[in-house]
Amino acid sequence: MQPIRTLTAHCSLSHNETGLPLLTIDNAYAKAEISLFGAHVLSYQRHGEPASLWLSDKAVLDGSKPIRGGIPLCWPWFGPAPARVGSGKPAHGFARTTLWSLDGVSDHEDGTLVHLSLRDTDASRALWPHAFELELDVLIGKELSLVLTTRNTGNSPLVYNAALHTYLQISSPAAVSVTGLGAPYLDKVTGGQPAQQQGALTLSGALDRIYLQPEPRVTVQDAERATHVVSGNHDSIVVWTPWLEGASAMADMSDDGYRTMLCVEAAITAEAGVVIAPDEEHSFSTVII
Repeated sequence: MQPIRTLTAHCSLSHNETGLPLLTIDNAYAKAEISLFGAHVLSYQRHGEPASLWLSDKAVLDGSKPIRGGIPLCWPWFGPAPARVGSGKPAHGFARTTLWSLDGVSDHEDGTLVHLSLRDTDASRALWPHAFELELDVLIGKELSLVLTTRNTGNSPLVYNAALHTYLQISSPAAVSVTGLGAPYLDKVTGGQPAQQQGALTLSGALDRIYLQPEPRVTVQDAERATHVVSGNHDSIVVWTPWLEGASAMADMSDDGYRTMLCVEAAITAEAGVVIAPDEEHSFSTVII
């Protein structure tokens, strides 16, 4: 890591050996790292506690592909590109594979606030023909808070889907149970079939589920440790683990990587998406407690 400059008393800008620009935050509450490539929160760890986020030991950190782990930003669509966007587009959109602008960093009593932004370009409009301003506010304190705001700067309505694709660090699948998900979900492992959750979710194999009526607070109980994912202005919670068969098929995840991660993510997955009129905006959020 090569330091570039100190931005505040608790935040510095540096770049790794490949030249990827990184923000390092270390304040009274926690330490964190954010890549400007993708506005990607790579790590978050409260002092005296285990890490909250999981980052693959095979994650590619050179800006050539999406980063496996942390909190990728899936935007302006989630999963395969919907029909309204067209075929041949990258999965999960382009925000996670674009270099963002650092607009500001400030230290406060409750933590360090980082403000990042992304605007449309010729390259983005070739994939998604809309004028926009996308902003991410990240607060690193006793909690990790992310607010993603989409602003329509064009002359016609835009429609978007998104996810704050949070990879949580866990001790082992057997130790985990998840509550607050609500009952109805779509099971993408079985082709999107509707199903009903009965009690707490436990882990025993590959999962890819979209929970359609989640509570605002989802709790991941990992042995004695409880992590709360509190989300707002979303329409669903996605829970994903690739298990051994999925992990072994990924070049950027170790075969046993699934043993220490679980994705629990605030998302906007409804086919209709969110419609934003010209000069209007929409925000959604997630807080890791």
